[in-house]
Amino acid sequence: MIALFRWGMAVCAAMAALPAAAQDIAGDWIDGERHRVRIFAGAVPDAAPGTVTAFVEMSMDRGWKTYWKNPGTAGGIPPEFKFDASKNVAKAEVLYPVPTVMSDKAGDVIGYREWAIFPVRITPADARAPVDLIVTANYGICEKLCVPAETVLSLTIPPGPLPDAGADAARAYANVPRTGAELKPGDPVGLKVERTADAPGLIRLMARFPGNAAVAAMFLAVPDGRYLPLPVRGAAEGETIAFDVAFQNPEDLKALKGATVTVVMVGEKGQSEDRFVID
Repeated sequence: MIALFRWGMAVCAAMAALPAAAQDIAGDWIDGERHRVRIFAGAVPDAAPGTVTAFVEMSMDRGWKTYWKNPGTAGGIPPEFKFDASKNVAKAEVLYPVPTVMSDKAGDVIGYREWAIFPVRITPADARAPVDLIVTANYGICEKLCVPAETVLSLTIPPGPLPDAGADAARAYANVPRTGAELKPGDPVGLKVERTADAPGLIRLMARFPGNAAVAAMFLAVPDGRYLPLPVRGAAEGETIAFDVAFQNPEDLKALKGATVTVVMVGEKGQSEDRFVID
């Protein structure tokens, strides 16, 4: 019995001596109207060198949803994340997994139903010091009506290797559109933009989507969250598929002149991101 007690004490002492990176790094769940939110950190495959990854996780009541960067034709509140109060953060970038389109009588909603994880790619100012992350998240959650919400999340992330973030976090990270050196075989590539004088309210986007053309999709967003129509899949020639972005009022397209548009391309085998400037 004494030997067993001593062995247990030794195990407890050894666990206490382990670095924080060997234990879960997560904040408590914070309850809100019809949802709850938390923040945690951990390692995921393919994370960029010199960065650490945190995750904002949102769980919503059945039937409720939250929005992507462009909420869709039904309108809504795109999420906004601020990191001003954080310490030892040189850069923080929120990554958005590929959303889904949900349609109702009000129109199309682009977002996430009932559950979402937003990875946050953090570059520490000093990799040898802890990151004190403070995130002010403003967003909307909706069923039939939208409820605006604000949540402040905080987490201290120790330096050094982090524990595995878990399967859900890894899936969310893997579902983020890739670009540049991050691209993998099967990701859509080769974005081309066409405009014609006889269709002043139309932008045609073309790209190569490996795999089944029937599942190809595109999503558009601009930095200030202004509305953009949902691209409609058109003709396909081999793996190259055209999508039409049609503005009912050409003046709405004119008002976007000079805006940088983020294009998310989703195919059967992967997803990618590109950009173009409206001229």
